[in-house]
Amino acid sequence: MRERILQSEDQLVVRYADLPELISLFTAQRFVHLPGLIRPDQAAYLLESTDGNLPRRVRCGLENVSWEEQELVALDPGYDFFRHPKLIRLIQALVGPVTINTLMCWTSHYGAGEYINPHRDRYGTVQLLVCLKSVRTQYQGGSLVIAGTELFLSAGDAVVFEATRIEHHTTPLFASAEDPSPSRIVLVGRYYT
Repeated sequence: MRERILQSEDQLVVRYADLPELISLFTAQRFVHLPGLIRPDQAAYLLESTDGNLPRRVRCGLENVSWEEQELVALDPGYDFFRHPKLIRLIQALVGPVTINTLMCWTSHYGAGEYINPHRDRYGTVQLLVCLKSVRTQYQGGSLVIAGTELFLSAGDAVVFEATRIEHHTTPLFASAEDPSPSRIVLVGRYYT
């Protein structure tokens, strides 16, 4: 079943007819939002596949700003997802005819009060971030802000962006009566050319 889910032809909902518009947007903004790149059940599968991977606490620049990450390697379903031929073709269409030499992959887990502060990454050509789990509403925080554009991602939504050129951050998660332990989890693939 795992192979069928990851190799499914309908896995990626970016249609080829949309590609010229996506290329134009990416060229102008250096990022493109891909709502519903994968189905929510596929996002849930990728999230479940990380169970058992040891997390580590990471910090980004500011004292007391931290969250958990899990590194993924070859043969992890999340890692293999980013190597899917359709995704590679999409990345190459957006950034130009390039050869992808290296891929780094991880999950980032944010809980109540956690976020990532405004920054630009130091390494990589382009990143693909896929939301695996989000809070119910954007009023609980957890939005991704790229170049001043706030995006609330639901499970399966994605963003391709040049993380070294564009400032980005997330908004803090807030607990609510309905969701006292909010959680936002994203899967990130960093491509190097």
